[in-house]
Amino acid sequence: MVERLAAEVSADHADGVLLAGVLRGSVPFLADLARAMSIRSRIDFLAIAPYSPGTGRVRLLKDLDLDIGGRDVVIVEDIVDTGLTSEFLCAQLSRRNPRNLSVCTFVDRPARRAAPLEPDYVGIEIPEEFVVGYGLDYEGRYRNLPVLATANSAVLKEDPDAYVAALYRF
Repeated sequence: MVERLAAEVSADHADGVLLAGVLRGSVPFLADLARAMSIRSRIDFLAIAPYSPGTGRVRLLKDLDLDIGGRDVVIVEDIVDTGLTSEFLCAQLSRRNPRNLSVCTFVDRPARRAAPLEPDYVGIEIPEEFVVGYGLDYEGRYRNLPVLATANSAVLKEDPDAYVAALYRF
């Protein structure tokens, strides 16, 4: 899946691209994506936080360090769920006059979409399931799993470490 996405991004941005990773979940995916690409790329990071509970609005905690004016920029997300984060970031970054701005996500869950945003590059589309691994977490746990795994959110609410013993066997 990562190789397919890397080939798609590379084909669309032959002159190179700036990969703007959304911290923290995108890091494993972004690292693999960048290594698999056949074009010159730069990497920078953004961090966001909910603006206020229950509003669906977000705010920028860490901005990009690089100037994106005139560059092709791909926002790299671990998951596009409601689409509100990606929509916010696209609005913020488009004001900086990038040559091209697109969204690449490892996981797309359109069943929960609240914003009219469709990612340009999608690794896998999933139904209304709760997943962990490969950057996706529950309260900071499971992000380091090398696979995407379905988890029962009710079980995790009762015990956030419920799957730790099963998933981290050696």
